[in-house]
Amino acid sequence: MRKEHYLLKVLTPLHIGAGQGLGHVDLPIVREAHTNFPYIPGTSLKGALRNLEINQVARAREEKPSQVEEKLTDKEKFDPKEEDILRLAKIFGTAGEVAERDKEGLEKGKEVGAGKVLFSDAFVVLFPVKSAKGVFSLTTCPYVINRFFELLGIDQRVEDVPEGKVKVLNINGHKNLIKDNNKYKLLLEEFAFEAEESEELEKFVELVGAFVGEENKRRIVCVNDTDFMDFVSNYTEVRTHIKINLDTGTVKEGALWTEEYVPAESVFAFSLVLLEEINEEINYSREKISYSPPPTFHLGGDITSGKGFVKVQKLEVSQ
Repeated sequence: MRKEHYLLKVLTPLHIGAGQGLGHVDLPIVREAHTNFPYIPGTSLKGALRNLEINQVARAREEKPSQVEEKLTDKEKFDPKEEDILRLAKIFGTAGEVAERDKEGLEKGKEVGAGKVLFSDAFVVLFPVKSAKGVFSLTTCPYVINRFFELLGIDQRVEDVPEGKVKVLNINGHKNLIKDNNKYKLLLEEFAFEAEESEELEKFVELVGAFVGEENKRRIVCVNDTDFMDFVSNYTEVRTHIKINLDTGTVKEGALWTEEYVPAESVFAFSLVLLEEINEEINYSREKISYSPPPTFHLGGDITSGKGFVKVQKLEVSQ
C-alpha cells in the first residue's frame, strides 16, 4: 500500500451540492459538519474521475459510455481478458452483478470487487478573500495548516494567531499589505488586520507555492481560526438564477433560485491510497496498481455553463 497526496485548485466556481438549503441559499455547497468549511467528498472525486476514464475508454473503442459501464456491472458482459475494462475495474471497482460474481470466485485470480484506489475527501487549504490591495488574498489558518502537515506526516505545527492580526512569511514583496505609520495592515473585505512576519509558514508556503504560482504565493496570509471560519462561511460566491418563459420573455413563476459556489482560486488537498494486488497465478506476488488523476478535469454541477473546472498536481514531500 502506498499513499499519494495531491493539491487541487478551483479554476472556475465549483458547486458540489448539499441538497436543498433551509437558509437564504436555495442550493448550498456541501460543508464539513464539525468546521463548516467547504470540502469535496471523496465520492465526488471518484465519480468524476471514473466517468472521465469510462468516456476515454468508450472513445477508444468507438462505443457509447453506457456500453462500457455495462461491462463493469453486467456479469454476462464483463470479461477480465479485456485489459482496458479490467484496468477500470481494478481502479474503481465493480458493481451489481459483476461484484456478486466476484464474491463467488468464479474466475480464480481474476476477482476484482472493490477498487484498489481509495479516494479521500479533499479539505480546503487556501480560500480567496477580496483585498483592498492586490485584488485578493489567499487565506488559511493554523488549524488548516496543522491539518495539512498531519496529512503529509510532517512533524511541525503553527501557533495560534492573535485576534486582529495575520501572519505572512515575508512582509517585503507581499501583494496585499499596506504600510501605515511603520506598520503593515491588511484589509480583507471590511476587516482590518495588522501583519506580522512568521517563519512558521515557511514549510507550508514552500509546499503550496509551487502549485499556486510565484505571484499567488505572495498573496498567502494566515488569519486566526475564527476569522477563517467566518470567511469560508460568509464569503463564498452566491449567484441568482432564473428561467425565462419563452412565450412571454419574462421569468417563469417560481423559477428563481440562488446557488452557492466555492470561488475560483480556492485550493484543496486530498490523498489517494493505492493498494497492492495479490496475483495468485504468480506465486501470490504483489502487483502495484498505477493511477494518477489527469491534470485538469470537471467536478460538480453546471458543466455546460463552464463551472467546476479544476486542476490537480501531485505533492512531492521531503521531510
